[in-house]
Amino acid sequence: MTAPTPDAGDWSFPNRFTAVGSAVYYAIRFAPEATRDRDALLFAWHELIMQISERPRDPGAARLKLDWWRHEIENMHDGKARHPLAIALQENELGDNPATLMGAVIDVAEEEITRPALLDEDTFVAACRNSLGAVFRLLDPNGNSTNLDLGGYCAAVERIRHLGRCPQRVPEHLRNPGPTGNGERTRRIDELLARFAGTDSAETGSAPDFTRRMTALARAMQCKMRHQGYPASEPPIERAPIAHLWTAWRSRRAF
Repeated sequence: MTAPTPDAGDWSFPNRFTAVGSAVYYAIRFAPEATRDRDALLFAWHELIMQISERPRDPGAARLKLDWWRHEIENMHDGKARHPLAIALQENELGDNPATLMGAVIDVAEEEITRPALLDEDTFVAACRNSLGAVFRLLDPNGNSTNLDLGGYCAAVERIRHLGRCPQRVPEHLRNPGPTGNGERTRRIDELLARFAGTDSAETGSAPDFTRRMTALARAMQCKMRHQGYPASEPPIERAPIAHLWTAWRSRRAF
């Protein structure tokens, strides 16, 4: 199978998905130098896969790209990767069974392509845990299942932040205030995010450096979005780079 227009170039940190000034940039910037590139590569891979499923013009072509990536994961296992990002990833330690976790991310992306919209909260929670949550497990292959939940929380916050651009990635009843008003919607989003361990700072104390900082940055973003009623508009709410830097620096230590 031929690669569908693979991305070339340097994928080391910082790359186009971990741009200077972004929240993830500072989450990685304070990580130990030995894991910095690996963290950036895995995060970039996750974003690249999810980008394929983001309202594709040709769903069939998008699914072919995901199938190509499934084969590329097998190639990585055999040391025969072809995509520049996969080549860089196969040179890093990703635990004993990266194919299962990476496959879970691809499954989430394919489900988004085949399903017109996300309709219920349980599916939302599962999609978040099986996407960025799976990546957080790859970052700490010998850690506990809390990493799956922390990644899920970070993914959930980002889905809600980009509600204006990708409404299909958030449960239907949370997309607009509706007749009950924005206060009820805010309460329901709070309850939805509370299903993840990321809202509890005590759960992050033993998490890997990158995971701990990403979770702290997601909590700070949730706080800002909540203050504004979780707006469903574009452009999404942003925090200043200095705010990201401060949050990431403070989270160098356990909470």
